[in-house]
Amino acid sequence: MRKFSFLFLCFAFFMSATFFITSLEAYAVTDRCPRHEIKTTLKAKRLKTKFQRSSMAGINEYLNTHSVAAFVDNPLDIETHYKFELKDIGYGRYCVRLQEVKAYYISAPLIVMPTDYKSNSCEYEIILKHEKRHLQVHYDYYDKSVPQYEAFLGRIARDVPIPPPVTTQEQVNQVQEAIQDYFADKFFTHVGESILEMRALQQKIDSPQEYLFTNRKIDRCKAKEDAEKSQNPKVFIDHKR
Repeated sequence: MRKFSFLFLCFAFFMSATFFITSLEAYAVTDRCPRHEIKTTLKAKRLKTKFQRSSMAGINEYLNTHSVAAFVDNPLDIETHYKFELKDIGYGRYCVRLQEVKAYYISAPLIVMPTDYKSNSCEYEIILKHEKRHLQVHYDYYDKSVPQYEAFLGRIARDVPIPPPVTTQEQVNQVQEAIQDYFADKFFTHVGESILEMRALQQKIDSPQEYLFTNRKIDRCKAKEDAEKSQNPKVFIDHKR
């Protein structure tokens, strides 16, 4: 069994298809192996959204920017695990067959809010409302992508190339690695494309017009607070006689 991580494969999948072709060409084709009979499953889980607080200075330092009051983090942990079998076809030859692919898909969203405003303040509520729009895009993407990813696993399984028979453990290992690279290349290419679509939707929420509108509402909060203070001045009593 072998585990693949999406973050690792983002850098590696471009080389996998070439490796698969060259590794299979190294074997002399004698008898054709039977087709793979692959079972695919996707185990998905969306964890409860967490909230954290940090100063706006700390948030902007973390994001390497200067104009962000809060942010939503959307970590998506996607892994694939593979199970193989060896079919003995006689004369010291074996067929490497992919039996099962399990994908694990976990979402763990996080909202980081500023400590610069009290949690019940007008400014805090405006910022939180904006971040919840980001969170909703993430929720919608996740709910939509679960059945898409599950279906895509099945489509890839139908087209996994059938390698020629092998005769040594080294060849077995090479073919298993090539098959895994082929499957991961196809799957995580699709995942990467869909995540780019989700990020494009997130960027629309952070348009200049949205920032201008939000900042104006925050300014009105301050003006309202100043007006309330002027209407309800503190009364100081001098107890000295």
